[in-house]
Amino acid sequence: MGSNIVGKTWLAFAGIAAFLSCTGLGAESLPEPKMTFLDNGEVRIGMDLALGGAVTFISSKDHPGNIINSADLGRQIQMSHYSGPWPFEVGDKKPAKAWAGLGWNPIQTGDCFLHPSQVVEHKNDGKEIYIKCIPMQWPLENVPGDCRFETWTTLDGPVIHMRFRCTNLRQDKTQYRPCPQELPAVYTISRLCRLMSYTGDKPFTQGEVTHVTNDWHRPWPWTRFTATEGWAALVDDHDWGLGVFKEDGGEFHGGIHGDGRSEDPKHGSTAYVAPIHMENFDYNIVYEHRTEFMVGRLADIRQRFNQMAVKTPPAWRFEQDRQHWTVSEATDQGFPLHGEWRIQCGPRNPRLESGIRCWRADAASAMKLRVAFTGQSTEARVYWKRLDDDKFDRQKSLTLKLNADGQFHAYTLDFAHSAAYRGLITGLAIEPVAQPQPGAEMAIQSIELVPSRK
Repeated sequence: MGSNIVGKTWLAFAGIAAFLSCTGLGAESLPEPKMTFLDNGEVRIGMDLALGGAVTFISSKDHPGNIINSADLGRQIQMSHYSGPWPFEVGDKKPAKAWAGLGWNPIQTGDCFLHPSQVVEHKNDGKEIYIKCIPMQWPLENVPGDCRFETWTTLDGPVIHMRFRCTNLRQDKTQYRPCPQELPAVYTISRLCRLMSYTGDKPFTQGEVTHVTNDWHRPWPWTRFTATEGWAALVDDHDWGLGVFKEDGGEFHGGIHGDGRSEDPKHGSTAYVAPIHMENFDYNIVYEHRTEFMVGRLADIRQRFNQMAVKTPPAWRFEQDRQHWTVSEATDQGFPLHGEWRIQCGPRNPRLESGIRCWRADAASAMKLRVAFTGQSTEARVYWKRLDDDKFDRQKSLTLKLNADGQFHAYTLDFAHSAAYRGLITGLAIEPVAQPQPGAEMAIQSIELVPSRK
């Protein structure tokens, strides 16, 4: 059992007394490890089949020791998803007080009471490990998650490729507000205490990297930051460690917790990083994503991930899912989509927001949309954020006139009409209507940034 609760210091924080009262158990209550490994001579990764198949071991040929922290069941490298209600209760079971604010939160390793998740299928052919598990609801005692987790893992030199899938099987069909998802949560030994990333406004130009710091004494211990090249790394004082790359992401959370600096995977102090997407997490969603990891020196990690990155401006095609866009103050048809994302307006002004994606304004001077609209007002508003913006604001927006006949039309929005469209852009938002229009509908087939001609 860990000496603190940082393995799940995600949306709530409490002291050691709260954690101890939550578990009431000891490490001796856990099953014996049941490990499965992949090893290509450069990197070795191991999953514990007694703990939901979470990653509990990573080492490299140059550093044979294990760099993954497993002081409690909320650490490791593991899947972790979030939705409502808040608090989440099952029958007469209520969440531990320290974690009531988390809501619905199945995780791959086990719950805060040290009940491990159950692996129901696994394969290891020496080239790929496949694992399927029934996760546990972290805040509740011995409550399996109403979903299934799957992972696929392969190796390529020092790079670890992982594909993740969560299949929801919830009976509660409520459309809850968007929540941040850890994709995945990554906890390492505290010797890898320096969280490094490129956070500047000129990605892929070899600008100086940033040491992202945090104050773990605060109620929210982690730092939220935009990794404009899509990667972050936890490294030691010699710039060696573990890198994490999310090709379609930019928001990361992370930092160090505790004053200790240890190579012990069971030590209470730990380092943490996670790529983040905000998502409307439907009751029946099949949610897939990919994340890459690399063990090595910081310069090599950055070079390899920069080679893997897609550097063209983003395009979103709503064929099966929301493409990491979210909807607030409105409803949509839910998962799965069928070639379009259809939003139904309610009594308030709805807002659609993209996930954090980074592109230079001078690399994409216009946006193309394919949209159908049914309603009275025909004026939508498109917003953008720059790197230093915490929120969208009206000064960085343009109006878009829509045809209200309910048929799909192609539209082009020229950002050159606004002097505020400059620098590094990190996301978009759309307000379908200027004033509340209950019953109005917008359907979107695609949104595409148009590369500028050079």
